[in-house]
Amino acid sequence: MKKLVLALLLMQAPFIFAAKPSSNPADYPILVHVVVSRFISGRMGDVGYQELDAIIDGQQVELQSEGGSGQGVLALGDYKAQLSNTNFIPKRLNGYDTFVVYRFLLPDGTIRDFDVVGLGPKADTPSAPTHP
Repeated sequence: MKKLVLALLLMQAPFIFAAKPSSNPADYPILVHVVVSRFISGRMGDVGYQELDAIIDGQQVELQSEGGSGQGVLALGDYKAQLSNTNFIPKRLNGYDTFVVYRFLLPDGTIRDFDVVGLGPKADTPSAPTHP
């Protein structure tokens, strides 16, 4: 019985001592300017997700975050962010695909991760290059 209790405690240790993301604004040096925000509801029981069009260091990016109950449309404006480690980076990078996640610090101290899912101006914007 003691061995079982010890084994259960050891299995819980990573969860108990896991590092929580910092909510110190100084740890979030990147300024993200959100210009478009939308919530896409899930279909057939799937959880919805948030999509943002934002400007980071002068680059237009499209960001996406897994949604959940209680998450609506993120307010437009400026947010502090940091680069976050991602779990889906392949072992061999090819040099032309990017794998970037920004961790946002929201005004109430909540942390939310957004994956980069698009780069550059959208096709329906006037600044996008057109092809004949």
